[in-house]
Amino acid sequence: MKLPSATTTEPRAPRHPDTTSPCSAIGDVRWRQRVRVRGRVRALRVQPWEGGVVTLECTLVDETGGLTVSFMGRRRIAGVRVGCHMEVEGMAIEHRGMLAIMNPAYTLLPG
Repeated sequence: MKLPSATTTEPRAPRHPDTTSPCSAIGDVRWRQRVRVRGRVRALRVQPWEGGVVTLECTLVDETGGLTVSFMGRRRIAGVRVGCHMEVEGMAIEHRGMLAIMNPAYTLLPG
């Protein structure tokens, strides 16, 4: 059996949030944690990132707080709009002095 070399790149399956593990309250999220949170999109904006990469930034809020969810290289995502509910999973980081999750796995929720 031949093992793939380090230079072999195979396409990855899209990642989806694991619906069996609980979501954290946004107010409990700390930097450098892998988290899954749910909330409502309160604001959207397209922002330049370092090097001029366009980035869609969403402010996701729940009753405990808010954070920024950034999708690098995107101007829009079908179904993502102000007022929609979504669940995101990723690494919490500090971005521009705020809590953020970059390029998360996400699911749009009804409601």
